Amino acid sequence: RPHRLAVHMAQVTRALKRAFLKLMPQAKMLAYLEKHPNARKAAPEGMTFRFDGYLGKFSVNIDTRYKVERIMWTGKFEEKLVALARKRLTPGAVCFDVGGNVGAISIALADVVGPQGKVHTFEPNPTNFSRLSANFDLNPALKERVVLNNVGIGDEPGTLFWSEDPGNPGNGMLGATGDIESKIITLDSYCEANGIEKLDFMKVDVEGMELQVFKGAERALKRFKPTIYFETLSRFSSGPEADNFDRIEAYLVSLGYTMNKLHADGSVTPSSIRSAGSYTVATA
Repeated sequence: RPHRLAVHMAQVTRALKRAFLKLMPQAKMLAYLEKHPNARKAAPEGMTFRFDGYLGKFSVNIDTRYKVERIMWTGKFEEKLVALARKRLTPGAVCFDVGGNVGAISIALADVVGPQGKVHTFEPNPTNFSRLSANFDLNPALKERVVLNNVGIGDEPGTLFWSEDPGNPGNGMLGATGDIESKIITLDSYCEANGIEKLDFMKVDVEGMELQVFKGAERALKRFKPTIYFETLSRFSSGPEADNFDRIEAYLVSLGYTMNKLHADGSVTPSSIRSAGSYTVATA
């Protein structure tokens, strides 16, 4: 409950900031946002441009309609995850980014793994995938380090449908019904088809489908034992899915994993999923 309250208060604060920014003349608003990068998270819709300061050195396209891109405009994104990657990965590492969106995390991972490493990114939504591809077009050195896949990941191959969250453009989830048909594959089949012989790290952010992703990667998880960073927002373990986190934890523990809480410096300490916060790190 305290976490939910904090999230709600952050949303209210952002809405108030957005209302404040909308009242400003454009020149004054832009000057304010230049001085206060964190306020860019609340930037009003209607701004599109190229930003050359993501993570201090990369170029990305920004459309303020999308929350993810407004956050990228601050120059940072999921700082704890970036710290974790820098602490645990070495040049030449291989990573999977499941739920790649427009590439905020794939860019960070591609930077860490270096020219000899590889990041395999999976994003089912065609609009997000187009923006993901365009961001790597802006960063040719990183583009050589990624494999971009316009597919969804699940526990069996087939077809699902992607639907956008009406309150968060660009964000959405897969289900039996929806707006956009999406091809679904398993990570085990992907590893076999692409000759994957090493997997060091997985980031999984798929709006409640994490367990299906893990079940479709059972052989890979047993063989490679990658560190896994995955979303555990409380709303994905309530109502009919009240035992979702318990099922995820039991499954990963059965494969030899320990659940951990992630700290700001990238370190982890043992914790249950329910106590880990919005994201959990599983280590083997």
